[in-house]
Amino acid sequence: MPQPMTSKQRLWAALSGEQPDHVPIWMLYPRERLSYYADVYTEPSYTPIIGDIRARTDWLDRRSIPSAPYYTAATEIEHDVETGNGWTITHSTLHTPRGDLTAEHRQDEENAAGARTEHFCKTIDDLDKVLSIPYQPVEPDMTAFNEAASKLGDDGLMMINIGMPIGAAYGLAHPENFALWTLTERERLLHFTHTIFERAVEFWQKALDAGAGPVFFAVGTEFVAPPMCSPKSFDALITPFDAPLFDMIHSHGGRVIVHHHGNISGILERIADLGADGIQPIEEPPIGDCTFADAKRRIGVGSDRARETGHGVCLVGTVQYDDFERLTPDGMEALVKRQIGDAAPGGGLILAPTAGPYAANLTERQQANHLRFIEAGHKWGEYPLDWIAE
Repeated sequence: MPQPMTSKQRLWAALSGEQPDHVPIWMLYPRERLSYYADVYTEPSYTPIIGDIRARTDWLDRRSIPSAPYYTAATEIEHDVETGNGWTITHSTLHTPRGDLTAEHRQDEENAAGARTEHFCKTIDDLDKVLSIPYQPVEPDMTAFNEAASKLGDDGLMMINIGMPIGAAYGLAHPENFALWTLTERERLLHFTHTIFERAVEFWQKALDAGAGPVFFAVGTEFVAPPMCSPKSFDALITPFDAPLFDMIHSHGGRVIVHHHGNISGILERIADLGADGIQPIEEPPIGDCTFADAKRRIGVGSDRARETGHGVCLVGTVQYDDFERLTPDGMEALVKRQIGDAAPGGGLILAPTAGPYAANLTERQQANHLRFIEAGHKWGEYPLDWIAE
């Protein structure tokens, strides 16, 4: 009998289009407290499940390398925080040489989810105000990353958040305005994005040279996706900037997981062509528009495209976060089994939910379904998948 793989080996095999000993199980949980997730290590409702998650799943330890907004140390933002009625409201002022810009963010005190209710850039001209901030390059601070990597060991892989260049413009504007600008102000969006891209290349080259990686979690493609944006906009605002950054990561031996919620079918091959090693999540109907089986057939390990290019994309997901409340435990197992059958043959699957833990209090149904999700992943995900032929 061959020795079981470590979590580190198992995840790397899946992201490399290879077949591990069993399908990796990634719960998207943080190894330590993170502000954008619930405090899973102190909230009582997580106590019944956190032990199984720590012991029986595979870890992609998601981290950020500290930088400054828009990759310039000259950025100055003032924050004014008020609390009340269950909300924490942050009013922000971005100072620029061409005038101040204001924004507002509301955080639900009972939930890790939050929302931006006012954006810095109300008009396309405001993007020029952001670019008027002097460019002072930022040095990557690898201290916290290196400490976390030393603790993780063989329990998984370090994974770094990397916001893609278009994400800077998207985060500055209301999504409706941004979608309109991709049609009416594309050249000005391109100018802004190209400037951020040049800064990003400089920053991430330094980080890679300092040992960042090996996995990068790239956020950006979902901002320029149907139905809000056209494939033509994707070709203009994503491809020229994301593909070179992915190439740079690959030149240092790294892997890239593209984070993409919502509709993806119309641009699935475009994302694969960027050089994505994985996509998380593939959201099935009715939330998205692409089934796991279809994604596997089109770009996954064993697909015609994979045989032609020598590269099959690892599919990461794709149990909806809300299914942990909606389904019975038997229904959860049936879903996990079906998705493994759809996407695991030959390798290139990481079983995962579509989102991380943002609920402050898990119900008993959610607790039971977390445990059944993990159990079903082990039961049906061990290679060889002889049961699929039954």
